[in-house]
Amino acid sequence: MVALLLTALVAAWSPEAVVREYIQANYPWPEVRLQVVGNNRVQNTPYPDSVSVAGGTIPGRMTFLLGSSTGEATYVEVAVEAYDWVVSNRRAMLKGEVITMDDIYKSMINIKTIPKGAISSESACVGKVLSSSIAVNRPLTENLLADASVIRKGDDVRILLETDKFKITVRGIAKEEGAQGKYIKVLCPSTNKLITGKIVGNRIVTLVN
Repeated sequence: MVALLLTALVAAWSPEAVVREYIQANYPWPEVRLQVVGNNRVQNTPYPDSVSVAGGTIPGRMTFLLGSSTGEATYVEVAVEAYDWVVSNRRAMLKGEVITMDDIYKSMINIKTIPKGAISSESACVGKVLSSSIAVNRPLTENLLADASVIRKGDDVRILLETDKFKITVRGIAKEEGAQGKYIKVLCPSTNKLITGKIVGNRIVTLVN
């Protein structure tokens, strides 16, 4: 009975499952798809105690060395595809549009087709403005997104000067556009001077010394 059980355990393992487990434990991708290729005979060999890369690149065609404590070694060649999450747009969008949650969706695609700077988080896109028009179903990248402008050039703004002892505001005219936390040039009509201020709210700029 014991001999039959041991024989069943030896014959049951799959090189594909062993390699998949190794890749998922040692590489960052949430999904991998692989296919065993070539002549990879593992019948009647013990379940491996160690797995190492013997050659190739990932993703792509790779060779893995499966070793056992008995000294037996099996080389397994696999074709590996890796997939990761990206955020894409549901509809064609124009430059200057503000992205909402309804405009985007998250999907898993082959990493070989993921463009540089692709965004994987929906929250990183919502509220941003498109810097150029895009067709439908395009992976969103960092260079496509910009902060939504809180203040636009020519807007009337309030220039805020605050200290421990007093707080005053005067009218200003924005000479640049910017988003929350950005620094812009503002004209103070009462003094006809150009100052630099930090945007701290809707049309509110704090004076920078």
